Order: sequence, then C-alpha cells, then structure tokens
Amino acid sequence: MADLSKNDLKNIKEVFAEALEPFAMAIQTDFAEVKSEVAEVKSEVAEVKSDVRLMKFELQEVKGDVQEMKRNSSELFAKLDEFISFYKKQAQELTILQEQVRRLEDRIAKLESRG
Repeated sequence: MADLSKNDLKNIKEVFAEALEPFAMAIQTDFAEVKSEVAEVKSEVAEVKSDVRLMKFELQEVKGDVQEMKRNSSELFAKLDEFISFYKKQAQELTILQEQVRRLEDRIAKLESRG
C-alpha cells in the first residue's frame, strides 16, 4: 500500500468524523436520558426512604399505644374479676337473706294463726 499523504489522512479523518458524529450525538442523547432517569429514580428512592422513616416513627407510636392498651386491659380485667367476685358474694348474701326472710314470714304466719 502506498504511503498516504497528509491530505489523504486529513480526508480520511474528516470521513470518520462525519460518520461518527451522528453516533456520538446519539450516545450523548442516550446518556442524557439515562442520567435523567437515574435522577428520577434517586428522587423516588429518597421519597421512599422518607416514607419508611415516617412509617417507622408511626409504628413506634402504635407499638407504645398497644403496650399501653395491654397494660390498661390487664388492669381492666383485674377490676372486672373483682367486680364479678363481689357480685357473686352479694348474690350469695341475697340468697341467705331471702331464706331468712322466708323463715321469718313462716314464723309470723304461725304466730298469727295461734292468736
């Protein structure tokens, strides 16, 4: 192959530059789109992170509320047990009193029938 002149090299360089220019522009456009999409994804990830932090905070509050409700329900059940026990005791006492009243009424009825 013959030696190429400076002019030939210049022409070859221009041909390559013209051929590669649209390719380079397409790559730049694609990179710009990718960069834009990456920025959008980063923004969405930051939003998700913020939402997760908020949910963690709210979950901690709910956890505290649940613990408080458990403690209160334990107290409530203890008081309810006391009340049921008191009610049963009163029911027994009323049964005893009813029996005493019945016996007294029987005695009064016997006394009235004698007199």
